[in-house]
Amino acid sequence: MTKLSIVAATTVALAASSVSSFSVTNNNPTRITTSRASSSVLNLIRGEAVDAETFDENEGGVGLALRSAVKISGKCQKDQCDAQELMRYEKMQEVEMSVAQSIMEKSGCSVLCSGMGKELYQDPGSSMRYEDKLVKLAPIEAAKAALENVSAAPSDAKYVALNFAGGDDLIIGEVLEACGMLVDGLNLEGKPKVSFNSISFNQFADETCSVTVVASGGNTGGLEGVDESIAKGELYAYDGKWFTVAEADITTAEK
Repeated sequence: MTKLSIVAATTVALAASSVSSFSVTNNNPTRITTSRASSSVLNLIRGEAVDAETFDENEGGVGLALRSAVKISGKCQKDQCDAQELMRYEKMQEVEMSVAQSIMEKSGCSVLCSGMGKELYQDPGSSMRYEDKLVKLAPIEAAKAALENVSAAPSDAKYVALNFAGGDDLIIGEVLEACGMLVDGLNLEGKPKVSFNSISFNQFADETCSVTVVASGGNTGGLEGVDESIAKGELYAYDGKWFTVAEADITTAEK
């Protein structure tokens, strides 16, 4: 056996012995957990070429992810909300509140409620009691906060948009759960069509999430760009500012 074969066999054996506890958590399939043992695999595959160029995080897929806002959208029907579409935007557009209000008034939109949530994981220490464990998920906390200050939906509202905004760690499974809470808690009359938008943007802090619920009549009046998005009810309140996205900013670039 050649030296190269011996090294390869040893590497495979080490990797196999290290990756012993990579698993998908059954209770929440959107979360993946790994043990510390997997760090040894990273050491095996880490590149250390002598003449390697310095890695530029602003290039390639990493750079694209840092610059982009990623939106997952879908519909809510009866007791179920389903993600249906994923889109990537070059940026988010900040909107002056006075401008947003003017567009909403002209297009028959209104903000029903909004809320902000922050994740919290409290270590129970050595205690094994369930009541000593505290886990708060940002989208759920945002939905709870929003439901505490709900305005009545217009009687002619045909559509209701649940707009979530958070950092790169925003998890769609948690957003869908929060959507269900909002649909149940809003008691919408007239059975308007309910949709949701969940947008992750690196300029928003991790472990936070906001939700803005907007009712609309579906009339965009020939508006375009940012104005059209607002008229459709896509408006995100985050940290005292207002944002939306525009169709012109959708990107399929790879660099």
